[in-house]
Amino acid sequence: MIKKTTKAIFADGDYAGEYDWEGGIPLTQGETISVTTASGTQINYVMVDKTTALSDSGDAQLVHIEYHFKVA
Repeated sequence: MIKKTTKAIFADGDYAGEYDWEGGIPLTQGETISVTTASGTQINYVMVDKTTALSDSGDAQLVHIEYHFKVA
């Protein structure tokens, strides 16, 4: 069984911080994502780095994906 965790790290802007994205979003390096905050501010970010790590424990495979974003 594959278990996946996804973390999104926004380096700057009004949405700066680390977020756990349950289920994740399939993104590729260089892709732009538009974030609308709770206050209605819209910020465009570009994904600058993506890392994927797999840990196989025999009965389960644990996949951790990390996305890094900067203001576009």
